[in-house]
Amino acid sequence: MLPYVLKRLLAMIPTLLGITFVTFLMVNLAPGDPVATQFGQGGGEGSTGGDGAGARDRRGDTIKAKKKLLGMVREDPTVHAWPLDVPPGEGGATSWTRSTRLGELPAWAQALAVLPGGGVVVGDAQGGVWRLDAQGEVAWGVAAAQEPAGATPPRGVRALVVDGDSVLVGDQAGRLSRRDLATGALLAEGPALGRALRDLVVVPGAGIASAGEDGMVRLHDPAGLAPQLVLEGHRGAVHALALSPNGLLLSGGYDRALRAWDPGTGALAVELPPLPQAINDLALSPAGDRLALAGDDRKVRILSLDDAPLATLDPGAARVLAGHHLAVTSVAWSDDGRYLVSGSEDESARLWDVASGSQRAATPDIGGELRQVAVAGDRVYTAARSWRTVPVWRRYVSWLWRTARLDFDRSFVDDRPVIDKIAEALPVTVGLNLVAIGIIYAVSVPVGVLAAVRRGGPFDQVSGLVLFLLYSVPNFWLATLLIMALSSEKTLDLLPSVGLYSAGHEDLSYLSWLWDRISHLVLPVTVMVYGGFASLSRYVRSSMLDTIQEDYVRTARAKGLPEYLVVTKHAFRNSLITVVTLVASLLPAMIGGSVIVEYIFSIEGMGRLGFNAILARDYPVIMAITTFSAVLTLLGILLSDLLYSVVDPRVRTE
Repeated sequence: MLPYVLKRLLAMIPTLLGITFVTFLMVNLAPGDPVATQFGQGGGEGSTGGDGAGARDRRGDTIKAKKKLLGMVREDPTVHAWPLDVPPGEGGATSWTRSTRLGELPAWAQALAVLPGGGVVVGDAQGGVWRLDAQGEVAWGVAAAQEPAGATPPRGVRALVVDGDSVLVGDQAGRLSRRDLATGALLAEGPALGRALRDLVVVPGAGIASAGEDGMVRLHDPAGLAPQLVLEGHRGAVHALALSPNGLLLSGGYDRALRAWDPGTGALAVELPPLPQAINDLALSPAGDRLALAGDDRKVRILSLDDAPLATLDPGAARVLAGHHLAVTSVAWSDDGRYLVSGSEDESARLWDVASGSQRAATPDIGGELRQVAVAGDRVYTAARSWRTVPVWRRYVSWLWRTARLDFDRSFVDDRPVIDKIAEALPVTVGLNLVAIGIIYAVSVPVGVLAAVRRGGPFDQVSGLVLFLLYSVPNFWLATLLIMALSSEKTLDLLPSVGLYSAGHEDLSYLSWLWDRISHLVLPVTVMVYGGFASLSRYVRSSMLDTIQEDYVRTARAKGLPEYLVVTKHAFRNSLITVVTLVASLLPAMIGGSVIVEYIFSIEGMGRLGFNAILARDYPVIMAITTFSAVLTLLGILLSDLLYSVVDPRVRTE
């Protein structure tokens, strides 16, 4: 027997692989994008459905998180380098087809500083700083500092600027630090100001200027990096800084206004009229004659600084480059000033020909909000919250490995582990089905045997008619009828119809608790069992009729054995083969549960869990329940085969 069981278990492995593969295909290779469709985007993340930008951003982040959960994408913590010189395509615009991926960082890149001799310094979202050479190799790296438990805000790097042989770092906590450009060693660190430093500029003779999310522009001591002069005037976070050719410090931010400061005295020199929306970045051309502004209104504006005094500039008359469909987050000039590169929350970077104002090139979907762009030589560098598509075969291997460990990830609906939700629902469904199956067998088997023994008699005809009438009654209709008749204040109100226990059942005495559970089970169990009487009793009757006609039954009767022994010992035992065959369907039925019964009676079992998962497109839960049901179907078949050997010794011998 044991070798047989082992052989059958080994034979299940290819079937299980096929089951997991089909389950995997249902979600991962379905037409369209199943995760995006769940959020009403019809398979395209670019669809907006009329929502605001904030809602679109949150939805896009959620979609990527769900795709990551399914193994469809993974985070891509690298810097992408794109060629600056691209041939014009049809209509003058083309797409960057492929980037060079530089470095494998522990977290997303979100700040860049290009080096004169080639390479780039990168700040990541966890607070790490890394120097990459032109080939993407890590020259040195400083991982994120360990913060005390519960410390806020996190220390993600938000701004970088090269200052001679060192690099200045501004982080999420408002710290300004200086690191050696050759080794990465910490040379100096200022105090934490509590709000992020969004931009840094080296002001010759005045120190280091920082733009703070607290609405302050500060000038820091170059040696100790402590703030020594605070420039107040912005009404909201300051996002960007630039140094004009005449030495004025330019700042822009949430309040939409562009301001010019005298860094020597801290006095406000010029305040230009506000733009339509917030200013996210400033970039001065290499010749210092043009200023590019990245706007929250999805546009890039170029102001000419040639001859006109700064105070006379009108942002409303600026040259506008439009093409992004979400806020522009960063701008950078090419070394010769011919091109301008912009990055956006729409997950793209675009190359503009400044002379004509036309779009020269655009990146394909790089998979995440673009935080900063930089240009050095013939390369465009992008730092983004980027994602990479995982190959299908790798997704399947990962899914298979997690399935073997019963790790079905987390639910889309409430972010709880799927296995925990199944562990709560499974005992409810199994208990309910055990009671129902016990009643079905206890009633159907004797009825079927008696109907076969009294074939053609009144009992056979009446029982067949009654059972088939019950079988034809829809269970949802009967459930509704029972609730209206036995669980309504307008009628009898004898039995509860919601859940499996009353509120406060924990405080009841044992007998009261037992009666509470029994009374809650009456209606759902009734609806579950009545339809099974007809099918199982007919199976038993048909099998008994075949057995009764066998020679060994007639021989037993000829020997003078009592009829009850002939029926129970000789006929019934040999007719159990058909009944045992039905056992194969019991285990998956227990897991699948009764969707209609559990939903109507508000029972939190596997049927209700699966039904809600389908409505909510909760794919991890759907995949888990499908896999569980398939595995238990195989185990049910094995169990029925083993029971054959119990009821028929010939099977055991063979």
